[in-house]
Amino acid sequence: MAEFMKPYSSETYTLMRIIVGLLFLCHGLSKLFSIPTPMPPGAPAFVVYGAGTIELVAGALVAAGFLTRWAAFIASGEMAAA
Repeated sequence: MAEFMKPYSSETYTLMRIIVGLLFLCHGLSKLFSIPTPMPPGAPAFVVYGAGTIELVAGALVAAGFLTRWAAFIASGEMAAA
């Protein structure tokens, strides 16, 4: 991290965690509940329900800061498989 940001490293990591968690949450909501945009028709069920559930739960956990390491590990495994 740049020298001028060292005093704000905790706040920076918190902000990044919240943003990444909300992005995952948004993708999960889109897949499962069509909020804010619906999934394209013809998507396989395992993508909609499997990946959508992982993204929704892991995104909420990461954004809230609860079990972040486990949630991020599972979400990164899903992204590796994607």
